[in-house]
Amino acid sequence: MAKRIATYQHIADILSFESSTEALEAALTAPDFDWDAIVMEGSKHLVLPALYCRLKSKGLLTVLPEELSTYLEEITNINRNRNKVILEQVHWLSTVFNTHHINHVFLKGAAVLAMDLYDDMAERMIGDIDVLVDLEQLDTAYELLIKNNYTPIPQTLGHDFFEHKHLPRLKTKDFICAVEIHRKLFVSNENVTLTNTNLINNKEKVNDIFVPNHQHLIMHNVLNHQLNDDGYYFSTVNFRSSHESIRLLQIEPIKHEQYNDTFIQSYFNLIGIFFKDEVLHLYATKNLRITFALQRLKYPTLNHLYFKILKWWRFIHIIINRSILFVKNSSYRKAILKDRRRISAHLLSFIKNS
Repeated sequence: MAKRIATYQHIADILSFESSTEALEAALTAPDFDWDAIVMEGSKHLVLPALYCRLKSKGLLTVLPEELSTYLEEITNINRNRNKVILEQVHWLSTVFNTHHINHVFLKGAAVLAMDLYDDMAERMIGDIDVLVDLEQLDTAYELLIKNNYTPIPQTLGHDFFEHKHLPRLKTKDFICAVEIHRKLFVSNENVTLTNTNLINNKEKVNDIFVPNHQHLIMHNVLNHQLNDDGYYFSTVNFRSSHESIRLLQIEPIKHEQYNDTFIQSYFNLIGIFFKDEVLHLYATKNLRITFALQRLKYPTLNHLYFKILKWWRFIHIIINRSILFVKNSSYRKAILKDRRRISAHLLSFIKNS
């Protein structure tokens, strides 16, 4: 089935800044065009507001079925209002940190929202507020927010035995978003460019908010998908991340030495399948990874099997490592035995759903 490939390409063409508006209009107005597939995939990729905003900017809202247009407009308005509140929270956090001389830089969605990356702030859907803090001030920053009505979200036992990229998430009744105070950007990879010190020392102040410099911002967007969201492991494309990378590339191209990174190369090779015009200079047309990714999109059964194998491979790897730790570390062993019911339920759920 090539249907999913077509759906992905239609989403890319809507989000694209280079695709032909006339060709897109012809495709979207075809009698057999599948809007349900667009909504389903757009929802999975967190780009429904972005799709609406891009159709609006292209003057193509009239091609939408009436009910769908109303639905997307409502979602977009809700997200715009939510982002306005989130931006207020970012400014509040910035003021508190600056007042107490906390060296910090906002990341990801909070950063692009603060710097007005999009013509309409509704385009970007945001979950938490991520902020990187100087390693020597992590505890100070954390306690500062607790003193200002933030409370930690309960953690599993793993937080006590394995290093995480951020401290336990903090939530508050005063604002809409949870906050994650980061010590670093990645758990499984040590990128020599995106270190805590390098990001903070080279930060920029935009609209009174500290954000990463442009090269760091685009690298983090790419590697966050590739490493933290397992994009490289599963060879997947995410349209929210892709759309943001393309928007950032419009402002400033990625440096050649950064593109030499394997994870970054792979990312642009994969999104280049659907955004050829935007990343043509970064796109490898002949690549086994690309070919296999297309085959997986074409054949859902193959895609399902591929994901299942990789999930089980990772699961087995984790079980082996945790079993070794269980034998060697008495504290970990006691914690596991104390929390055995939850862990058993988690293991059974994985087996059942895999």
